[in-house]
Amino acid sequence: MAHVSGSLVQICCFGTEKQAQRLRLTGVVGRAYRQADTPKLPKAATEHFLRVLRSHDDEKAHQIVNAPKTSFSTRPGATALTSEQKTRLLWRYMPDEAEAENELRKKSHKWLWRYMQRRDWKRFDVCLEQMQDRQLRFDEVTYNMAIYGVLLHPRRDDEVARRILSDMVEEKRYHPTLLRLHTGFIESYFELKEVEAAPNPWDLLKVAKTFWQVSVNFKRERVKTVRRKLAEAAMEQLPDSQGVIAGAEEYEEELAGLLDDGQHKPGGVRFPAKRPQQLKAVHKGSGVPNRRRHRWKH
Repeated sequence: MAHVSGSLVQICCFGTEKQAQRLRLTGVVGRAYRQADTPKLPKAATEHFLRVLRSHDDEKAHQIVNAPKTSFSTRPGATALTSEQKTRLLWRYMPDEAEAENELRKKSHKWLWRYMQRRDWKRFDVCLEQMQDRQLRFDEVTYNMAIYGVLLHPRRDDEVARRILSDMVEEKRYHPTLLRLHTGFIESYFELKEVEAAPNPWDLLKVAKTFWQVSVNFKRERVKTVRRKLAEAAMEQLPDSQGVIAGAEEYEEELAGLLDDGQHKPGGVRFPAKRPQQLKAVHKGSGVPNRRRHRWKH
């Protein structure tokens, strides 16, 4: 039995164990190296890490070996929330990130981008108005589209972009770095405009696309942080967290028909779609007759 358990440990930490054997690490330094589960590093970084472990009579190595093992929660009998429960908590306290509303917002962003590329400013303005009428809360990407839509619009006052940015700052929920990026670019744009050296519409469109990707990353990080903090708060109040999660389940059912854009999925297809039974092991060019009758989409 001891041989089996030792084999399992060696399999689980195969990379670290192999590296430790190659370096011929023994004693407390070897135990600290294995316990730290050190990833594969460049030669210079590995040598530096080993020097740190061996410095001052292996003081750092002793700290790693004797460090107490931490757990998710010190409360007896506490269990971590599942990913689904964390998502329901997020939807409960951040309704603007619910599945239906978030999906509709993403579709709106794609249409706003198409209208910006086509210079169809009437539909661009109508799309923004519809988002406000449906009470879709603006996020980082929506503000990005609104700001650069104003700068690209040939008949809109560029000062409106500053007002939109000030509204974004007043919400006090967006990352300061993203706000500084927007502010720095807009101020630079107006400085260049004063000397008649403002970027042309094609360059502005590239900037808008770049900021779109940056805004997506900032929003993803913000939602992940809020989701993690909500889970930690629920674990600290474990007796009450079950009631909160149950209430979130009821709220999820209420959101099922919320903000319906009128576009239903054809044929009652459930997503993710599965390959029909008639096309099992069938590939393009295999000569199956009437293949067009069995078209399907993800």
